[in-house]
Amino acid sequence: MYFLDGDRLYIKPENSCKSLDSQIDNCLQQIRKINSGKRIFKLNFFVDTSSRESYAKLKQNLSNQVKELFSGNILLGFFAQPPLTCKIIVEAFYYDYSVWKAEFDTSKYGSTVLFRKDTTGVLVGNVQADLGEGCKKNAEQAFYELNLLFEKYHFPVHSIIRQWNYLEDILGFDGDQQRYQEFNNIRSQYYGNVFEKTGYPAATGIGMNSGGVIIEFVALKSDEALTKPVDNPGQVAAHHYSKQVLVGDECVLKTTPKFERARYLELLGKKMIFISGTASIIGEKTVGLDDPEEQTKVTIQNIQRLYSVEVLEKIAGKNTVARYGHARVYIKNRKDFHTIKRTFQRFYGNLPVVYIVADICRNDLLVEIEGKVILE
Repeated sequence: MYFLDGDRLYIKPENSCKSLDSQIDNCLQQIRKINSGKRIFKLNFFVDTSSRESYAKLKQNLSNQVKELFSGNILLGFFAQPPLTCKIIVEAFYYDYSVWKAEFDTSKYGSTVLFRKDTTGVLVGNVQADLGEGCKKNAEQAFYELNLLFEKYHFPVHSIIRQWNYLEDILGFDGDQQRYQEFNNIRSQYYGNVFEKTGYPAATGIGMNSGGVIIEFVALKSDEALTKPVDNPGQVAAHHYSKQVLVGDECVLKTTPKFERARYLELLGKKMIFISGTASIIGEKTVGLDDPEEQTKVTIQNIQRLYSVEVLEKIAGKNTVARYGHARVYIKNRKDFHTIKRTFQRFYGNLPVVYIVADICRNDLLVEIEGKVILE
């Protein structure tokens, strides 16, 4: 990760036409070579699985292989989100171990690593709840475990600056309650009013095929950091959405998604912007209905407004140069892949990117993009 004097790499199988086992082995061989020169602390696996059983089996298999590969601890994430051009893609995160001290911990539901440098602490981790009892129960359990982790490390909830929320069947219903709306309600209860002064985290809320609810997070405690929300003037803040764009009857609890469009971070001489999951929304309405090219273009224009000259002058001062660092592109329908990829490359060329099949948080959204911006 950039703010840990490191970064992330995308590992794709060189034998993408072969079996899943062969692709896994190839990715792990690549990681072994990378780790000889970099200290990897986190691996995210995006995998193509067809059922809850195959997801659980693959998760266990990959966990065992990673333990054999590494002598130290590694944070692991397993996401049932099929890559577009192969069966597995791995995100490898590394840090500078000569600068940061790292403390790993694993519990039944989640894992963390606490990085320390002088008076600065950065907590990175994930929690997962897959109880088989619906999204509400999973969300309640996930936030309960998240709270335990934060209490253990004496991090306040409002120290979260970046969050990823992965929901199995995000647009589905448990009875008459939409799963994403149920998650938002639980998140609002957990957050309470603790973010009133600081603004909410940058965040992504995205679907997956199996796994219940997974929450990934980055939290920060430091006297030497500056972090603040970044708005897009062309969009209504998600936490200010009207009831018209929230799913559910008027008599049912409906709370807004509690996240910012982006979040600025200045830490120990490094400046960056976390770009939340961004889609083709102007104001609070979806635009470019049934048009993947138009939705991709509008999405990218929304992202670019978050690091426009006007915004940068307000948050980081004049003469700041922005460089888009990487992207995840989530695509609802496989048939739109080439159109979306072509449009993305028209704006960003050969930027490091992964394309993943995942359902988006609205029925009419075809693409969602997230990433980071480095400021120099």
